[in-house]
Amino acid sequence: MNIRKLIPGAKGYAFGLNENLANLSAEIRSAGSEAEVICITQNETSNGTQVLVNRQKIAQNQESLIAVDATSSMAGITFDWTQGDIWFTSVQKCLGLPAGAGIMICSPKALKKAEETGENKHYNSLLFIHENFAKFQTHYTPNVLNIYLLNRVLEEIQEISYISDKIRKQADDWYSFFENSSFKTSLLVENNTVRSDTVIAVKGDEELIKTIKNQSKTAGITLGNGYGDWKNNTFRIANFPAIDLLEIEKLKNTLVQILG
Repeated sequence: MNIRKLIPGAKGYAFGLNENLANLSAEIRSAGSEAEVICITQNETSNGTQVLVNRQKIAQNQESLIAVDATSSMAGITFDWTQGDIWFTSVQKCLGLPAGAGIMICSPKALKKAEETGENKHYNSLLFIHENFAKFQTHYTPNVLNIYLLNRVLEEIQEISYISDKIRKQADDWYSFFENSSFKTSLLVENNTVRSDTVIAVKGDEELIKTIKNQSKTAGITLGNGYGDWKNNTFRIANFPAIDLLEIEKLKNTLVQILG
């Protein structure tokens, strides 16, 4: 949803594919000096980039709330939760579950601001959600199966620091795999300081990318399509915890057969 539909005065600031958020912090901090909420996409699924969420570098006004979209990274890598006030994700990425359930984490500061604002006009207003949460209820008919599956997953997965180390090592291996190859492809994100740990984006000639996707599908592997300007000349590899080493090796061998 376009945030301006809810908050007409909201402003958006875009930055380049290979730009580091830290380099833009002065502009963002100045622009957000009076902002009540600053929204950050921690991991951009569409192009395989990520940013470090750092309150001091993002918000000039320390009273500002920081909301973090971590849809394709939460439960895959570790976060410093104190750097944001509102964190949200969905379960179909790093938690490896069917789509249809969301998770939101709010700080006491965010809840206090919601109470001061008193906004309770919408079905998904935070106050409405929290009122029901305080009664151990959902604010709508719940996705019971996904809640049950989420509970089972959380009972069985390893500690997040272990998962994070594993995911980051696998990401490094993927980036090395493409950088050290003679493939007629390249990594979409050239700046290694902003590359995602959970989504690896690869670009190439449109016909080559089409061939890679089709032959991988024949081998039983579905690669993620690109978005927007990258729809036809990129593919994306999910580096999520539910993907095991045998599946990774199968994809690497398939790519070598296609591109080698």
